[in-house]
Amino acid sequence: MRPFIVVSAAALVLLTACGGASGGASSGSNGRAAVARAPGKQAGGAQAQNVRLAPAQAIVYTADLTMRSGDVTRAAGQAKSVVAAAGGYVGNENATENPGSRPSATITFKIPSARYQGVLDQLASSRIGTRVSLRQQADDVTQEVADVDSRVKSAKATLASFRKLLAKASDVDDIVQLEQEIAGREADLESLQARQKSLAAQTSYATVTLRLEGTTPTRREHHRSTGFSGAVSSGWHAFAVFVKGVAIVVGWVLPFLGLAVVIGLPAWWLWRRRRSSRSSTA
Repeated sequence: MRPFIVVSAAALVLLTACGGASGGASSGSNGRAAVARAPGKQAGGAQAQNVRLAPAQAIVYTADLTMRSGDVTRAAGQAKSVVAAAGGYVGNENATENPGSRPSATITFKIPSARYQGVLDQLASSRIGTRVSLRQQADDVTQEVADVDSRVKSAKATLASFRKLLAKASDVDDIVQLEQEIAGREADLESLQARQKSLAAQTSYATVTLRLEGTTPTRREHHRSTGFSGAVSSGWHAFAVFVKGVAIVVGWVLPFLGLAVVIGLPAWWLWRRRRSSRSSTA
C-alpha cells in the first residue's frame, strides 16, 4: 500500500505543476477563443458568424490629486459628498489646522472603478478648489488575475486528491507524510486566496489620494468682552502683564545683587573695623 501512496503523491505533484504552469495560458486562450454563433442574414439565406469574445480586463486605477482652497474644511466635505454619491468611501483621512500655518488635509478615497473617471473629474473641478497637480496610473493585471485564479483552482483540486489518498492510507509513515503535504498545500492555497482577494479589491475600487492645501494661514481670534466684566478682564490682564514684567526685571537684576553682596559685605566689614580702630586711638 505504501509504494502506491508514494507513487500517487508524486504523480499528483507533477500533474499539479504542469497544470499550474499551463492553467493561466489555457484559461486565457479559452476566454479569448470563446466563440458564439450569431445568426447573420445574407442574400440567399442565413449564415453563421463566429464572434470572438475578448476577456474582461482587470485594471488597477490610482490617482494623486492636489487642490488649493480658501476653506479646506468645506472643500473636504464637498469631496466626501461627491465620493459617497458614487458609492465610494473614505479609506484614510488626516487633517492639520495649526494657528500661523496653512491648513491642509489628505484624504484617501476608494471609488468604484466603473465611476472612477467621472468622480475624479468632479474632485478636480473648481467646485472643490483650484487644481495644483494631478497624477494618474492604470495597471493592467488581467494576466495576473487569470494566473492566480487558475492556480487557486489547481491547488483546490490537488488538496482534494491528497485527502482521498489520506483516506485510503493505512501505513503510519504514509499518513504522516500525506498530512505534512496537505498542510503545506493548504498554506499555499491560503496565500493564493489572499492574493486573489487583494486583486479583486484593487480592481473593484480605484484609489484616489486627495491633498487639500489652504490659501492663507489660520489666525487665532481674540474676542473682547464689554462692560464691567470686560473692564475686570482687561484690568486683570494688565496686572498679569505688570507682574510678569516685574518678575523679568527681578530675574535679570538678581545675579548682580548677589555679586554685589559677595563683594560689598567684606568691604563694609573692613570699613567698620578701621573706623572702630580710629575711634579707640583717638
